[in-house]
Amino acid sequence: MLPMPAAEPFDSAEYAFEVAWQGIRALARVDRGQVRLWGRDLRDLTGRYPEVQALAAIAPAETIVDGELIVADSEGRPDSVALEKRQQAANPEAVARAVGAQPVTYVVYDLLYLAGRSLLKQPLVRRRPRLSEAIRSSARIYVVEAVAEDGLALFDAAQERGLEGIVAKRYDSPYRPGQRHPDWLAIEAVRRQDFAVIGFIPQAGDRLLEALIIATYDGRGYQPAGRVVGGFDAGTAKRLRKALDAFPTAPAPTDPRWVDDGICWVEPRIVVAIRYSEWDRSGQVRFPIFSGLRPEVSPQECVRAAMVEPRQTVGPRLVDIQLPRLPI
Repeated sequence: MLPMPAAEPFDSAEYAFEVAWQGIRALARVDRGQVRLWGRDLRDLTGRYPEVQALAAIAPAETIVDGELIVADSEGRPDSVALEKRQQAANPEAVARAVGAQPVTYVVYDLLYLAGRSLLKQPLVRRRPRLSEAIRSSARIYVVEAVAEDGLALFDAAQERGLEGIVAKRYDSPYRPGQRHPDWLAIEAVRRQDFAVIGFIPQAGDRLLEALIIATYDGRGYQPAGRVVGGFDAGTAKRLRKALDAFPTAPAPTDPRWVDDGICWVEPRIVVAIRYSEWDRSGQVRFPIFSGLRPEVSPQECVRAAMVEPRQTVGPRLVDIQLPRLPI
């Protein structure tokens, strides 16, 4: 289940509010003392993140949970740069080194099956307490602590801690596998979205990559949304350039704004996370910054979703609220 974007934070007695972790989405299944891990694209991630095997010692057999893999900084905040480095570890030797250098924490926030019994049709208000009863946080497994009603206060606290936003989840919502639904709402302090890469501008001076051309998918094709010139270091630029050079070429967009002989147009094969300030009236993002690769996301998932206007059911209140305990 995936969230839709909301225009602004709000208070409501109908929602539970959580930190937005901005990690790698993953489902985990405990069976016969072992944990199997899958990404959003159902790719098996088990061997790449052995830290999650700790879940087998604290969760009942035949249990499936939903959550995200993060690499935390010294204050427990998600570190997107460290997570990007960890994603590069693929073979057993590299993974073993990465476990020491960029250890992941599995943040668990939903319970889909418990001891073989499906909870998908049960509302969140029932799933959440059963999750807390069934699994306790440990060194590398963190069970999310939600905040009731006070979305505005949690959003302010998240901003103070330098986090990227919060997620609001309706208490009466069932779990809808693979669906993006307004029962879950993402409210971002820093705007961030996934985009397909449809082109690039190659080396300028001593740089291997001058810019990425990013796009959204509208159901018929890919619409260019901007040029990204910042956020990737030399190592990331080298990996991106190597991948892009291998992609089949594609025709340039018909939009005259994108007539540029310096752009190499390619078929959309990879997705990147981009931070940006806003969308302009012409459908381009302003001040885009590269924030990481998203190998678990399909290019056709990069849809520009309309903002949801949630209904506030309690008045704003000033509260002394603490962020949920973050993993270290």
